[in-house]
Amino acid sequence: MSITTAGPWSGPAREGPVPDADPAALERELTEAVLAGATRTDVLRALRAATGRPARLLSAQGVPLAATDSGAGLPATTAHAVLDGAAPPVVDTLDGLRATALPVRAGTTVAGVLLTLGPGDPCVRALAGAAVTALLIDAVRAGDEPAEAVPVPPRHTAADVVAALRSGRTGPAERAAAADLGIDLQHPPAAAVLYYGGTRLRAWSTALNWLEHPVQQEARTAWTVVPGEAALARLRTRLRLMTGDESADHVVAASGSHPESADDLVRSFTEAERLLGLARGRHVPLLTFGGCGVVQMLLPLPRARLRTYAEAHLGPILHRPELMATLRAWLAERGSRQTVSEQLHLHRNSVGYRVRQIKNLLGTDPLLPAASAELHLALAALDLLESDGGGLRDDGDAMPAGRGTAGPRDR
Repeated sequence: MSITTAGPWSGPAREGPVPDADPAALERELTEAVLAGATRTDVLRALRAATGRPARLLSAQGVPLAATDSGAGLPATTAHAVLDGAAPPVVDTLDGLRATALPVRAGTTVAGVLLTLGPGDPCVRALAGAAVTALLIDAVRAGDEPAEAVPVPPRHTAADVVAALRSGRTGPAERAAAADLGIDLQHPPAAAVLYYGGTRLRAWSTALNWLEHPVQQEARTAWTVVPGEAALARLRTRLRLMTGDESADHVVAASGSHPESADDLVRSFTEAERLLGLARGRHVPLLTFGGCGVVQMLLPLPRARLRTYAEAHLGPILHRPELMATLRAWLAERGSRQTVSEQLHLHRNSVGYRVRQIKNLLGTDPLLPAASAELHLALAALDLLESDGGGLRDDGDAMPAGRGTAGPRDR
């Protein structure tokens, strides 16, 4: 199935969805189409083609905003019940038809109701759910929120709750506010931090406001909590799509370890922030505590310990950027002179000359198992120092040559 951005949908409606229709594939197709310029009407036409049923997008008051037919909407009370999760899965429209109803919402803001006409069908409901993200992206890319959006005021804002968790305030009031947002502090989630490096800052802020996750934002950086690494990956992908940037690296995400108690969330946020700096320095779009390797052992250490370890194992070549680059490549490629020469654009003989210098200055062969482990750890310590913005300097010393810093954090 394909989606077009012009011309009315045509063709007879079928009884039921396309055989073997895949909601995940449909969601990807609709998302890509919206990013390429398709409108919400195009999304509804594609949904009709997939389900064989007319589709309607209603406002929060139940008034049709777009549709594949000329039908009516819902009573305002029914639309509100759908948005509050209090309505049955199948409702009756004002023109007397049965329809599957889904809320089009994100976080504490609701944007409308999506209807697919006909009797209840789990497959149709799943396909309709695949259109929700595309409809949200269309609203974000349009740069405005629906005029009839209905805010759902919590006792505390989501930003207040996240700020409290970051600072270690987990008293009864904070726990109650967290519970209102679906955060169970008896089994706390992991902390996560996201950074936006693109140019569409307004779209970034809007996208954050439309998330189901509680978020605290300061300019390009946002803090939240996630139940697991897969959830963070999905969250990052969704933000990247909603901001509409072509580059896959404009949204960078990192998460800390899973805390054993609510009081440990402070540590998890600190880990996530340090890993975010490391991810930006390494140009990695996603870095989690579980996937950061030996860095896990380094995160609890103070900067002085990291500095001492890096200097002890890399000191003789720290101020030789060409040797630092060669060492990194040599270790990564496990001594493949050909591959290293191609990566660094050097002659094979030049690679061999540099490796001999490294061996002489460090007093060891970097590929020996014990030496390799120590050097990998020392390089990771150096990267972590530099991602924090200070490198090996104490109070204004020059940054050592080598990998280069991740730059100051934008808060």
